[in-house]
Amino acid sequence: MRKWLIGCVLLCGLPVFGLAQSLEDVIRLAQDSAVTAFQSQYEYEYHQQRHARFEALRKPQLTLNVVPNYMRMINDISRDYVYIRNWDRFSTAAQVKLSQKVLGLGGEAYVGSQAIWTEYLAKDLFERPRDFVAAPVIVGYQQPLVGYNVYRWEKAVEDERLEAARKQHEYDLRLIAEEATRRFFRLACAQGMLDMCERNKQAADTLYAIAKEKAGIAMVTLAEVRSLELQRLNAANALLSARNEEQLARESLQFYLHLEEGNHLLDTRLAIPSETRLVDLSDAEALQLAHAISPVIQHQQMAITEARHQQEKARREAGVKVGVDLNVGMQQMGGTFAEAYRSPQFYMLGAVSISVPIVDHGAGKKGYAAASAWKAREEQALREEERALREDVLTTLENLRSHQRMLSQTAEAVALADDVFLLTADNYANGLCDINTYSLAQSRRDNAYNQYLTALAKYWTTYYHFLTLTQYE
Repeated sequence: MRKWLIGCVLLCGLPVFGLAQSLEDVIRLAQDSAVTAFQSQYEYEYHQQRHARFEALRKPQLTLNVVPNYMRMINDISRDYVYIRNWDRFSTAAQVKLSQKVLGLGGEAYVGSQAIWTEYLAKDLFERPRDFVAAPVIVGYQQPLVGYNVYRWEKAVEDERLEAARKQHEYDLRLIAEEATRRFFRLACAQGMLDMCERNKQAADTLYAIAKEKAGIAMVTLAEVRSLELQRLNAANALLSARNEEQLARESLQFYLHLEEGNHLLDTRLAIPSETRLVDLSDAEALQLAHAISPVIQHQQMAITEARHQQEKARREAGVKVGVDLNVGMQQMGGTFAEAYRSPQFYMLGAVSISVPIVDHGAGKKGYAAASAWKAREEQALREEERALREDVLTTLENLRSHQRMLSQTAEAVALADDVFLLTADNYANGLCDINTYSLAQSRRDNAYNQYLTALAKYWTTYYHFLTLTQYE
């Protein structure tokens, strides 16, 4: 019996996780197959293309505009001027225009050429039933609100929007790693508990069989046999529960990784990292890293920039509004295209629009006040996001240090519990202690191992949450 107990002790030590799927392999697979990873990638690509389109629209634009137009005039016989007959007019204007946003001022400069063809279908009513108007060269500049540069604000907002999208994509991938870690260790701990329960069940069955043999020759009491029978039944129930939990954890990881039935990953052990990873960061350094990569902070900063944009626009629109539209060029009219392009005349047009709010019932000032209030709201939201991030980072860092200490202590406790169980098993084999002492030593060892698995899962899930927050390597 002593040799068998020593064998049980060796089998019931810490389980050795063989070479199998490592945590890094599972995380890589999750980031390649998770639905949220594809969604995040598509969203990031959308923002990249949107920003590329924005930059393209800030470069010179060459466009061709063709506008056909038809008009029919019908006389009214109830009026005195019935001598005016019905007539139809068809015209087409074609314009080639090269435009460029003047980014430093907020307006748009353009150069182009234009031709207009007009045809009067009632030819007997008009001396010249066909007209051509040609403007070979047009050069101009327009700005609807002088002093307000919309392009500068749009550039700031779009750049921050793209940066927020990039940080969000990277953050989403780290969230996937965090969730994969959580499910990985749920399965790893379930496998460890299943191993322990299987060994306990095997030990309980063997002890009970030996006790029944000894009871036949009055070497053990009936109470001891009944205690071993109860221990055997409890071990069987614990094993059934452990198998169920292991199956649920395996399916949870399988679904998250989008693995098909029969995939080899589902039939292998998980390889737990053998060593913890040192995080050599002060609280201030961790906060600085987290603030620099936080997509929430970046999105909020973008919202503040947009709010400041709207505040500036409202301030400009609340007072006197001045707009300009200046253009110079060459133009001529004729009955044919050749005549329209022969001897064009120089012209210069200038328009300055001035709008003064005399009675607007405070609409302009209220619009500015509303924009200012919204900007203050976004700034307050940024402070709240920074406070929440600070709390999350400091709490996670403290938990990480605590779980690392706990993991080290529970590993020592497991080693000590194994030694105590080994000595108790030897004493029980030599008749120096009863079954209750043996069961207590086994229970303490199982509890120590359970605490070790719990500390292991908490440490690594906290570590990857810290990586999610700080991208620390």
